[in-house]
Amino acid sequence: MDYLKRAGELMPQMVADRRYLHQNPEVGFELPKTTAFVCEKLREIGLVPKMVGKSGITATIGDPARGKTILLRADMDALPMREDSGLPFASTCERAHTCGHDMHTAMLLGAARLLKENEKELCGCVKLMFQPAEEILGGAKDMLENGILEAPHVDAAMGAHMLPMAPTGFIGYGKGAVSASSDTINITVTGKGGHGASPQNTIDPINVMVHIHLALQELIAREATPGEVAVLTFGRFQAGEANNIIPQTAFMGGSLRMYDKKQRAFML
Repeated sequence: MDYLKRAGELMPQMVADRRYLHQNPEVGFELPKTTAFVCEKLREIGLVPKMVGKSGITATIGDPARGKTILLRADMDALPMREDSGLPFASTCERAHTCGHDMHTAMLLGAARLLKENEKELCGCVKLMFQPAEEILGGAKDMLENGILEAPHVDAAMGAHMLPMAPTGFIGYGKGAVSASSDTINITVTGKGGHGASPQNTIDPINVMVHIHLALQELIAREATPGEVAVLTFGRFQAGEANNIIPQTAFMGGSLRMYDKKQRAFML
């Protein structure tokens, strides 16, 4: 079989699957429409989907007794943000597939269909992993703790991620670590609220939080080892409800991304 040609023939179905998922984004572990859709498509192919953990899905193709088991992984969750693309298949809710997980899921469904059609040629087993909650860093752990790497035992795993910075049609791979670790950083500053006209009677948490933010940037400039990847980003600053009132608390949330385990432990 010409697998590339067959993949091209499956493209319209993958596009349709992706657009349905794009129009119906869900977040975290709460993926009822997404998991129902994935399970339905797997059954259409002739597979038997099984739930793993809170909302993960798996299915197998081939026979593990004939060789090794290779796991193929895709994530399914979206982000809690509005889409303003104007596309005819855009999300209409306060959630959006702006990280490409709809494409990941559609591609894995396409791969499943192609592999199932050629199941007799497989010298082993392919295990599918549809993962929830990638964005909140909990889905993989949940599936691992609920046995996704066993029954049958997984010998190797492969995953892919869309990369908007790469030119269309480009496919790349790398040796060693390709994706960084991601640690969520949440900081709450508690001060003493009061009227903005009398700041001397307050402890302004916003002022403290701003200084913390600026100081933390020095971790990258002066503490991280030059040449080692270290990215510290704070995307959430939340405090107050009125222009002339100093709030009681202020919150900042961000993420730290690293490749080296020792550097990660040190930075944390």
